[in-house]
Parts: sequence; structure tokens; C-alpha cells
Amino acid sequence: MKEKKVIWDYLWYALYAFAGLGIELLLIVLLEPILFGGVSSSDYTSLQRIIHWILTIICWGVISFSLIKCSKKKLDFDVILAEKPTRNGIIISILLTIACIVINAFDWGVLKVVAEFQSKGLLLFLFQYVYYLFEVVLVVLILAFGQKFGEVLTGKIRLIPWGGIILCITWGAIHILSQGSLHVGIVVMTFSLIYGVIYLLLDRNFKYSYILIALAFMV
Repeated sequence: MKEKKVIWDYLWYALYAFAGLGIELLLIVLLEPILFGGVSSSDYTSLQRIIHWILTIICWGVISFSLIKCSKKKLDFDVILAEKPTRNGIIISILLTIACIVINAFDWGVLKVVAEFQSKGLLLFLFQYVYYLFEVVLVVLILAFGQKFGEVLTGKIRLIPWGGIILCITWGAIHILSQGSLHVGIVVMTFSLIYGVIYLLLDRNFKYSYILIALAFMV
């Protein structure tokens, strides 16, 4: 019975990481109206946007650290600890990362990183990209816990990107609502599955996966 509970705990941790991403919405709805005098998030000044990103970064950092620490203690699952991936896995993952960057560039009309810099200027760009770095930590945590859940639940069927599937139906699908665009949602859901494949190809190595997924997402 205890073993069965632990299996589902992996899923819960993936959902906790997803809920962690949702903290940003709570900041916008509950805290920031008090701080900013009821100003709509679409009308934030540059300073207010920076404060929003800082608050979100702090929340995401605390949540990520807590999930990593608690999973190691309570589930005996060290998310960070992993073997170095194979050369072929790294090469294929790099190609998939490049494919994501190209798709993003096609959607934006230019590299995403260039468009973000041009639209925001140096200061806002820097804060937003630090914000992205923390977002990707939670994304990879969803992948890691989701993958572990799928493999343990199904008797270690290791060739299916369980983490990518869970990321797709959580973080990916929510973009349909948060961005108000079916197209954006489908693209992010597709990327979620690709991220899951990258995580598998890199032998579930958190650090390598984080680097490539961050590049795929941010560039």
C-alpha cells in the first residue's frame, strides 16, 4: 500500500511543480492589485513589470528548491543526480533543440530572443530572461517527476516520454487559456512533447536537459 502511494506521489510532485507555475497568476490576482493600486497587468509600468518578475522568481525559486529537497528526502528520488548521457543522445537532442528554435523563429518572424530584446530594451529583457530561467526549472521538474511516475506505474516502460505527456496536458494546454490562442497552445503542447523526448534522450539528466530545454524555449 505504501509503495502504491509513493508511485502516485511522483505524479503529485509533477502537479506541485505545475501549480508552482500558477503562483504567478495568484500574484497578479491577489497581491499585485494591492501593491500597484488595482492597475491591470496589461497596463503595468516597466518598474511594476520588473517587480512582478522578481516576486515570481522568488516564488518559483523557493518552490523548486523545496520540491527537489523534499523528493530526495521523502521519495528517495534525487532529481539532479544522473549519469552523463550518451553522445548520440546529446547529438539528437541538440538537433531537436535547433528544430524548436527554428519553429519559434518562424512564429515570431525572427529569433525569439531578438524579438524580446527589440520589444523590451535591455533592462526589461534581462529581468524577463532571468524569469524564463526559473520557469524552465519548474518545466524540467514536471518532466522529471512525470517521467518517474509513468515508468514506475507501468513497470519501467522507459521508451515513452511520460514526462512530456504530463507537461503537454498541464503547462502546454494551459497556454490555450493564458494566451487566448489555440495556435500558441498547440505549439507549446508540441514543444512539451519534444522536451519530454529530449529528457529521455539525455538519460534523464536534469542539468543537460535544463540547458537544452532553456535554449529551445528562450532562443
